Amino acid sequence: MNRKSGFTLAEVLVTLMIIGVIAAMTIPSLMQNTQQQEFKAAYKKAVSMLNQAVSLNYALDGEDATSFTKDSFYDLLTKRLNVMSKDDSAKYVYTADGMWFQPQSSYFAVPNSTTANAIPNGTTYGDCTTDGDKSKSMCAQVKVDVNGVKGPNKWSTDTKGVYDMFTVAIYPQRAVADGKVNSDILYNK
Repeated sequence: MNRKSGFTLAEVLVTLMIIGVIAAMTIPSLMQNTQQQEFKAAYKKAVSMLNQAVSLNYALDGEDATSFTKDSFYDLLTKRLNVMSKDDSAKYVYTADGMWFQPQSSYFAVPNSTTANAIPNGTTYGDCTTDGDKSKSMCAQVKVDVNGVKGPNKWSTDTKGVYDMFTVAIYPQRAVADGKVNSDILYNK
């Protein structure tokens, strides 16, 4: 007798159904992790871009962040970043990378200030013009949306849910992640 070996149609369908269920459970998680990694990489790039802009401004013009106002820092962004479009009234800058930057007026240095103002993460701002340790005094803060107007347009509040909006702290001659959560997102895996 001649018997052919192989799988029946029912066995193949059950196998495909099991694979489909497993894929349906794992793909959303993989997609979310991928998106979070994209946001982290874009945030690193945004911090790097701002750091280069501040450093380049100091190297070429001799001005560090101690003299920035919201308007002058906006001018620095338009001059030192690859700007595709901007909004002069709201002080938004959109770059060729699809990122959105906005200087925050409440965090700019007060020229020749002798009093530092505390912000929730323990950093001080407004006192970066004194002769003390300038490296510990934040001069400005910039809001960054790493994917521009595309969603989800949410702030990252912890390392488990990484979204597309962050803040960057501007010190006299450098830009760094602002706050513990943003630092953890940026530097921890």
